[in-house]
Amino acid sequence: MRLPIRPGLRMALGCVFAILFCLVVLLGTAACHRNTPEGKSFRFLLDGDPRQLDPQVSTDRSSVTMAAALFEGLARLDENGEAVPAAADWTVSEDGLRYTFTLQDSCWSVQKSKSEDNLWKTPVPVTAQDFVFGMQRAVLPSTGSALAEELFCIENAEAVNRGERPASDLGVKALDEKTLVITLVEPDEDFPEKTASTPYMPCNEAFFEHTEGRYGLEAEYVLTNGPFYVQSWLHGESITLSKNDGYHDAASILPSSVRFLMQAPDDTAGALTEGTLDAAELTGAQVEQAEAEGLELVRLRDTLSGIWLNNRVKALSVPETRRALRDALEWDLLESRLTAGGAGIAEGYIPPDAVVAGSEVYRTEENARRPVSRGRDALADFTAGLALAGLSSCPQMTLLCADDEASIELARYILQSWQKNLSVYLELLPLSPETLASRVETGNYDLALYTLTPGSLTAQGILEGYAGTAAGGNLARYESARFSEALERLSSGTSTREELDELEGILFDECPFIPMGFPVRTVGLGKTVTGIVVRPFSGGAFGAELDFRRAGKLD
Repeated sequence: MRLPIRPGLRMALGCVFAILFCLVVLLGTAACHRNTPEGKSFRFLLDGDPRQLDPQVSTDRSSVTMAAALFEGLARLDENGEAVPAAADWTVSEDGLRYTFTLQDSCWSVQKSKSEDNLWKTPVPVTAQDFVFGMQRAVLPSTGSALAEELFCIENAEAVNRGERPASDLGVKALDEKTLVITLVEPDEDFPEKTASTPYMPCNEAFFEHTEGRYGLEAEYVLTNGPFYVQSWLHGESITLSKNDGYHDAASILPSSVRFLMQAPDDTAGALTEGTLDAAELTGAQVEQAEAEGLELVRLRDTLSGIWLNNRVKALSVPETRRALRDALEWDLLESRLTAGGAGIAEGYIPPDAVVAGSEVYRTEENARRPVSRGRDALADFTAGLALAGLSSCPQMTLLCADDEASIELARYILQSWQKNLSVYLELLPLSPETLASRVETGNYDLALYTLTPGSLTAQGILEGYAGTAAGGNLARYESARFSEALERLSSGTSTREELDELEGILFDECPFIPMGFPVRTVGLGKTVTGIVVRPFSGGAFGAELDFRRAGKLD
């Protein structure tokens, strides 16, 4: 006989069955989730605490890395360095001067403030006017952005930057909420690529005013239009990003969160193996360990090492003395010390990973420029150069280098070459890497043995850096009418290989800096990680080294 079930017991049993059913579903979902790449969390290293998360002014590597992850320009660069639609699609006029961008339906991230009267706790659409305001901020003299020159291809940008015209005259107009028109000074087929860089990214004017001068300085003062927003920012420790559900292409963004750590672990290769880090640059010893652990390694030849010559120092202000210093080096003795770890002798001013355009590399055997030792014959040029600089003898100068054993040994070989062949005696001053970088970047040096990863993916961008500021890569403070005139003659858009070769030839002749090696940088990836794109040159001016939009993990 079946006993009756009381109503209360029936309800309780129903709840139990419902709970059991939910547990089965959740366990099944979790099991599926474990076997799929999406929805995972990632950990990467960051060089240090960003100065600010403001795309219009950010120039330090950490800030640019964060800006590229948090914000989105009208275009972005794919894994081949080609511009593809991002926040907008575009058309161009027949004369190549007017670009019309049609924005995607996208929303600004929700601002994570605890205030109950927070105006930004619900999504706000991204509009064309947000891009207008962002570009105006980048060129306004009151902003003082070192990135303003990147927009000088736009009509009236230079005049606005000089304070000669109002911001409203900038050739960037919002026709409606979704339509943006940008007018250029001259046709530039590479302009869409430029719109992927940080100064072209949008800024919501109302939110900017809401921050009252604190824009980009804390997590609550950052509003982003990209695939992620700032969940938390512990200065000096970490920045955690979470997925922005209001992003127009949120469905294709695989990670649920990304945490950037500012303190490197004691054992980076071990952290990659254990999964406490998902990608990181490795030193030589760490590379050997990572190879033994079977980690995936991405090798980049995007770096230039050499002797930086401060061209504002009187003895180094003329090409003759700079060339003599290069030609007096005994390169056969230096080569073994420059080629350790897979590096090669520098064959010019442009590292091997740089491209002419797209995926076409610039550096070939045909355009290689390897230095040749002239020994004691370089002395006559050095003496003539000092006379041209108004000097009767070489003044006391100092060579800076990093305070590690390999750098000090290389520096001593360099000094011995100059003593032997030029009768020049320089002091050697080893410094910590941080102090060395600061001295070189601020121009507080005579000569320095220093390694630089240029901030451009293209050969043209790297060469243009030598006509720019120190922030743009001109650490030598080089000025040359000959080089500037040749740069002005470049065709608009992508330059030809022949034009680039002519420019590099001028640099080789005038020798603002002595290239010595092309070091190899190695980035290690965790064993279960998929879909991470590693770009050379730290992503250049258009992004960051790691593109983790499609990053996943397979358990």
